[in-house]
Order: sequence, then structure tokens, then C-alpha cells
Amino acid sequence: MRTEQRIWTSENGWNIANSHLPEAQLVLVFIGIDVEKQAQLLSELKNAYPNGDIVFCSTAGEIAKDEILDNSAVCTAIHFNHTPIKIHRIEIKDSNESENCGIEIAKTLMSDDLKGVFIISEGTLTNGDFLIKGVNDNIPNSVLVTGGLAGDAGRFTQTFVGVNEVARPGVIVAIGFYGDHIQMSHGSQGGWSEFGPIRTVTSSEKNVLYTLDNGSALELYKRYLGDRASELPGAALLFPLCIINDDGSQLVRTILSIDEEKGSMTFAGNIPTGSRVQFMMANFEHLIEGAEGAAAQNSEIKNPTLAILISCVGRRIVLGQRTEEELDAVIERIGDQTTYCGFYSNGEISPLMDSVTCALHNQTMTITTFKELN
Repeated sequence: MRTEQRIWTSENGWNIANSHLPEAQLVLVFIGIDVEKQAQLLSELKNAYPNGDIVFCSTAGEIAKDEILDNSAVCTAIHFNHTPIKIHRIEIKDSNESENCGIEIAKTLMSDDLKGVFIISEGTLTNGDFLIKGVNDNIPNSVLVTGGLAGDAGRFTQTFVGVNEVARPGVIVAIGFYGDHIQMSHGSQGGWSEFGPIRTVTSSEKNVLYTLDNGSALELYKRYLGDRASELPGAALLFPLCIINDDGSQLVRTILSIDEEKGSMTFAGNIPTGSRVQFMMANFEHLIEGAEGAAAQNSEIKNPTLAILISCVGRRIVLGQRTEEELDAVIERIGDQTTYCGFYSNGEISPLMDSVTCALHNQTMTITTFKELN
């Protein structure tokens, strides 16, 4: 397994003039939402990697090793010596199609030698919980499923994904990895601190929340936000909601949009009626420790060739100028010989800690590492 990373910016073009890995089978391109030259970049990448499937994904910030970029294109080309891959592209037009999309992904990619699935989904329309449910219900627990929801610089309006095309809205791409030569590992942690009372969801429908403890959830959020309430939904990234499961595990949920008329909030994942939930707030040191913890969970693979980092846009907004510290913490734990790429997202896909069951997360650092055995 070999990798090559190239970075494009509007000021300087490509930082590497010529490709040295034209035989790459997979090319991941994490790209700023406002980059307007996708058609040109796609043409250039097809010439550089004629044998590769080129996957585009819009972001809320592009990751290249220990750097966070905006409105760039971070291209990571990957050549596998012994590992077949298969890519499935599907379009979603309504959030109600999310579970069926997951079912189709699982059934299309499923094979006795399937080892892992990496999903890059559009990030504003898809109900991530139902997408993952469709995959989980139709694929063995032995298959690692990770990935993330595309970003749009924290606007929560429209994201773009594509494979061998200019990225467009409503596209989900899943990559299957096959055979005994590929090793994949994962880690996912948050680092947010709970505060305030535990509340009960008294009215919700799928991923739309109406009331907590029989009072308006939106009005409660506004009280916590104070003067920043006018900045909703983006300001809600400061106070994510934690779902407390019966076994004590937690799922963090972030708002995608609000409806003032209905008094509702739409989240990236489901908020079931009857759930126990609690507000969370940022602690800088804990967020950075969470990123390091996610890296530590990947310790079963020594010196991985590739690490894909997907961190929530909310973490970037809260950490501000300290955001690169979470990348530094990951690199210090995994090692500086690994190729690092990734993006800031609208949601992260990974198994829960100490579980093989995949789930949708918000406000986490999620890491997938790859290494190929000879």
C-alpha cells in the first residue's frame, strides 16, 4: 500500500507538479465548499491518476497532516498491492430514503471477503441514524463501517459529494475493502463536558425535536445561548445534546436546522421520544484529550500507512485557533510516518467505544487507519 498527497490552492495551484503514483486505484479529494474550479481539478486528477476512482467531498475544513486548510483541495491517492476495492454511488432525494440507501450500500458491497466499508455521505439531507441502521442490519458485525457526512463550512444548507464527477448535492459514496491483506482500525471520542440536569425528550419525530420535559426545546436552547440565539442553528454547536443510553454509552447530537414557526430543531441523527438527554459544553483540554483518545483506540495497527481523520465542525468552531492541537495530539500518538488526510464534517460514522455496532456521532474526532499486509 502506497500513498501520495497533493494540495491545491487558488493562490498556488498544485504543490506537486506531477503525480508519482499514476497506478493509484482510489483518490480521495476533500475540498472547500467554495472552490469553483472542480471541473478543472477533476480533469487534472483524471490525467494524473487514470486508473483511480476519484471521490470528491465538500468540507468545513480540509485536513492534511497537521494543517487545517480552507477552500483548498487535499488529494490523497492510494495504491493497494493486494486489496480489491469496490465503490457504490447512490443518490438520495429525501431523508426518508436514508435507511433504504444504507440497505442498498450493504447489499451491493456485501461479500464473504468484505473487511471494511468507508462511507462519505452528503451531510444535510441524510438522516445518518437511518443510513447506518440500513447498513448495520444487512452486514456482519465483523465488517468495520466508518466514514462521515460532508460539510459546508458550518452553514448547514447544502453539501456536495461525487465520484468521477464534479461533486453535487444528494450523493452518498461507499467504498468496500476486500481480502485478508487489508488491516483497518478505528477510534472515536468527543471530550465534551455534561452540565445541567438530565432531561427527558417528551416530543420528537425521528431527528426532529420539539419538547424537553414538556417545554419547548428551542426556547430552552435560546436561553442557554443568550445573545447568540440569533446565530442559530450554528450557535447550537456550542451546546450539543448528549443522548444517554440505557447501558451508559453516549451519543452526541448537533442541530442541522431550526423551524421557528414549529418551534422545532432538526438534528443530524434521531432523538427518540423518551430518551434521557443532557446538554454539553466545551472544555478545550478535554476536546484535545478526546482526539488523542481516538488515536489511542487505533493502537492495534502499528505504523499505519494511512489515517483518515473526520472531526466535527463544532469542534473546530469551539477550539478556534487551538484546533490544530487536536491534530498534533493524533499524530503524536499514531506517528509521523503515516499519511494523514480528512475533513471537518457534519457528522461522523464509527462504532461506539467498546462496541462493534456502527453509529452516527456528532462533535467527535473519528479516525480510521489502514495498513496492507504483504
